[in-house]
Amino acid sequence: MRLRTLIYASVFLLLASCGGKEPAVKPANPAIRVRLQEVDAFRACFEVSTIETATVRYGVGTTENEAREMGQSVRTEDSRTSTLSLTVENLLPDTDYIFCAQGTGPAGEEGAVVKLEFSTPAGPSGLYSWEKARDAAPEFAGISLITRGQHNYNPPLWTADRFAPHVSYQDADGEHWLFDAFLCTEGYDGVRGLTMSIQAGGRASAIKESWEELLDYWFRKGSTLDQLDQAVSATASRIGPPPTPRYVVITVPDPIMFQNFSNKASSTTYWGTLDGEVMDFSRLEHQLKVYQWFMDQCRERFRGLSPQYLELAGFYVLSEELPLAKSFYDSLGLSCNTADTWNAAYKRWESILPATSDYLKSCREGLYWIPYFYAPGYRVWKQLGFDMAWMQPNHYWDTANQHPMSRSVNAMRNFGLGMELEFEYSMVYDQMKNGRWGPDGAGSPTFTEADIPALRERFREYMNAYKDNGFYGKRSVALYSGTDALTQLGTSPDARDREMYLEICNFIAP
Repeated sequence: MRLRTLIYASVFLLLASCGGKEPAVKPANPAIRVRLQEVDAFRACFEVSTIETATVRYGVGTTENEAREMGQSVRTEDSRTSTLSLTVENLLPDTDYIFCAQGTGPAGEEGAVVKLEFSTPAGPSGLYSWEKARDAAPEFAGISLITRGQHNYNPPLWTADRFAPHVSYQDADGEHWLFDAFLCTEGYDGVRGLTMSIQAGGRASAIKESWEELLDYWFRKGSTLDQLDQAVSATASRIGPPPTPRYVVITVPDPIMFQNFSNKASSTTYWGTLDGEVMDFSRLEHQLKVYQWFMDQCRERFRGLSPQYLELAGFYVLSEELPLAKSFYDSLGLSCNTADTWNAAYKRWESILPATSDYLKSCREGLYWIPYFYAPGYRVWKQLGFDMAWMQPNHYWDTANQHPMSRSVNAMRNFGLGMELEFEYSMVYDQMKNGRWGPDGAGSPTFTEADIPALRERFREYMNAYKDNGFYGKRSVALYSGTDALTQLGTSPDARDREMYLEICNFIAP
């Protein structure tokens, strides 16, 4: 795939004034300057600055003659000086184009024709209806993490009833919409015991069949997204349609270079074939090809599902840490440490993510990420091409006080991150009764029913920090509630659980 190359070209043309006696009314000398602002596979955006110009005529073509036909025009706001933003749609991917523009003065005086050459990047073969209807990747107020939970198959499937406490909530004033976005995520193939995320250890990497079964789980008729749409439809039948689409974000498995990441001598051709060719993940172009294949499969299967209220918003990067080449930090004038670059040569995120972001911009889909507490890459999420990102404070399990909320707040403030709220079943009285244990951040069976009041106070520190630091209502929040904890709170027979559920809902609801 040819990566997008930003082309900057500008021409400023001024016509020489006529010699001799100056007329009573000096004719305008219309002049324009053109700059390419942004280009994707299907459109290009230009900034046009004008002097003594009343109208700008413009056109795009693959030849200069075609572009010079200039079948479109726009009037300036001020004939003296003005700046216009022009967008040309319905371009073809991976194609060389010429943009021509000409200014006309108030009395019809014609300026010189300005010509600008540019190229569209490679992109998808076309756009789907929901992508054509928007200009950019969607943003949303709150996103709930919907985990497959394949590591334990408990519960095994998402149903409309299981989704219901994420979709809406009921209080004394009636029923209200809750989350406007849902993140479908999974990092493990429980059938084969394979990992979908880059990690050290002895677990082997997921293969093509793992990726395909994940697609089936999310998109098969009657399965997860179909059930979510049914839950939204049921709510809409009671309180009317949601004010915005309910957005869906799909997690993409990591294109792991090695069959076993801890063994750099293990196979790089383990994944399978695509278009009749064995994929070799030692080759960047093959990693990108598989990554984009999965995204295009999601887009096509979403179209086939035809949900009534859902809209595909984009894709989520599974790895919660993104070590990058030192040269990437150097190019930004940033310092880095060993953790920032750990195994970067075997991960290639500084190449994979910008290329993926460019591709998704052509699709008008978004790229999203939730790093763990101060994970490598969190400082440069925007430069990598993400549209939205949230930090995990990891404070809920922090029995050793290693993750003070103040540090998460500083990172969010300094780098424009949203916050992930976090809790698990260990905060649910109905789940922790009868002596059940809950794990701490290291996975040790630490929490008991007696710890629930303290865990709830710790969770409230997330919400308080968001409000006290001026983020509330201005930045998006994500909610991680384990495999099923929000539903457990919302459907619990214990009044204390239902009260906690409403407290969370009143914070989340837009």
